[in-house]
Amino acid sequence: MKKSKSLLAILLALSMMLTACSAGTSGNGTEGQGSTGGSSSITIGQVSEVANLNPTLFPRTPDSNVQCMIFDPLVSPTESLEFEGRLAKNWEISDDGKLYTVHLVENAKWHDGEPFTADDVVFTFTSLADPSYIGGMDTRVSSVVGAEEYKAGTADSVAGIQKVDDYTVTFELTEANAAFIAQLYTYILPEHLLKDTAPGEWDKMDFNRAPVGTGKYKFVKWESGQYIQLEKNPDYFGNQPSIDTVYYKFGDATTLTAALINGEVDVVESIESSEIDMLDSTDGASAVTYETMNMYYIGLNQLNENLKDIKVRQALSYALDKEKMIKTVYGEYASATDDIFPTTHWSHTDDVTSYPYDPAKAESLLQEAGYTKNASTGFYEKDGKMLMFTYDMVTKGQAAADMSQLVQQAWQAIGIKVEIREQDFSTLAFTRLLPNDADGNPRAVTADDFDMYTLGFGVEVDPDEYRTYLQSQYCPPNGMNFITYSNPEVDKLFEESIQTTEQSAREECYHKIAKIVSDDIPWIPLYCNISIVGVSDKVQNFAVDFRGITYQIEKWNMAE
Repeated sequence: MKKSKSLLAILLALSMMLTACSAGTSGNGTEGQGSTGGSSSITIGQVSEVANLNPTLFPRTPDSNVQCMIFDPLVSPTESLEFEGRLAKNWEISDDGKLYTVHLVENAKWHDGEPFTADDVVFTFTSLADPSYIGGMDTRVSSVVGAEEYKAGTADSVAGIQKVDDYTVTFELTEANAAFIAQLYTYILPEHLLKDTAPGEWDKMDFNRAPVGTGKYKFVKWESGQYIQLEKNPDYFGNQPSIDTVYYKFGDATTLTAALINGEVDVVESIESSEIDMLDSTDGASAVTYETMNMYYIGLNQLNENLKDIKVRQALSYALDKEKMIKTVYGEYASATDDIFPTTHWSHTDDVTSYPYDPAKAESLLQEAGYTKNASTGFYEKDGKMLMFTYDMVTKGQAAADMSQLVQQAWQAIGIKVEIREQDFSTLAFTRLLPNDADGNPRAVTADDFDMYTLGFGVEVDPDEYRTYLQSQYCPPNGMNFITYSNPEVDKLFEESIQTTEQSAREECYHKIAKIVSDDIPWIPLYCNISIVGVSDKVQNFAVDFRGITYQIEKWNMAE
């Protein structure tokens, strides 16, 4: 049966048409793009604009969705979390687990025509250990012999990374590392374009906005706030995509959904759950759901004078009726969690400390912590200062806004004043969580930078990825431990987790980490979700995996 458009769909479509007419352009301001550009062109819509296109600089999902089309890693995970080669043709691991010999493909080229060789691999991984590097991925090489010395400036190279010949590289580890094959899931950079700039200066390079990779698509153009354009790489060594041109467009959720209905956008990276029925009733497009390995949480700045008190953190947790809030906002497309590890990953455990909804207990904890409620304002105080927090969130759509408002209401109901501060991801990440000093250089987080925020964390392959967010040595500017969390036992368990190849032993380490973190509660886990994508009927063989929507774009094709 042919689907008929709902009233809301028609209104959204009319809104988008008016917007396009008033701008004097179609879609993202380019001519002949998207569905109107022919069967070999596709337009993908995303709410968050890409921050940069260098995959070694604080990678995040909105960036990776584009980066994965431009660059190639050495290895890549399968749906079963095993590994297959990309720029690595194959590899051998010594019996003691300390030596990895990686054989590279011999027919890959950089987009500027230069050949890809072992020099690029050595350069990329050595750069991650460079003393100036602060891109958040140095854990990928921390177990390699000589990486510590190179980072400390006492060695001229990383002794454990060696070029054997133009297409063979060896990695020697200080000890067996169960996560190292996952750490080889790293996008390789062109030595010939970056070697003359210190990694600590990469964030200032034009390369971040006009990259050269080995991937299936070449970079063409980036119009800030509008779109990124890519074109198919005719010299790609791997499976060639059938779609010639990709436009990656940025906009708000409502506008992008309207554009999908109009046929101006072919895929929308994230659709609100409330829009599924409307979209499925629309002729020419539908919603597609898929499981991710994501977990959304509230991060609490451990330097904040009030948040230093565990009783305050516990009170914040007991005040949230997570089950009801999540059902209200996301319905069946998300589920509450008390664990920091995603429920779909093997690192997950239910054996954690939970904080069931109990507002009376929350207020009792605040009183035990020395706060008294002001009868006239209804908010708790200590030493004449109101208990008040600023809650940072990324502007990403109605569901995220609704969720933050429910959190705000729950905390204010028990007597904690909360102000929501909305911003785009780049502002939150690079102004508050990863701040710079007056000279533009990354610095340590302070109590004044932020109080609390909501973000998601996704496991790409291995839970060792959590290390840079929770191990004490990775506080900014040395990593992404934004909240300045420190627990020696957690630090130790992260080390133990990679020193064994026994899966059961690794699981035990992460389960212990989850339990300790749930006791300390520097993060308040909220929910794990099912991702929802809006897809035009013109997109055939649409396939995604847990990492994001474009990782299997070579399988897609556009109907005539």
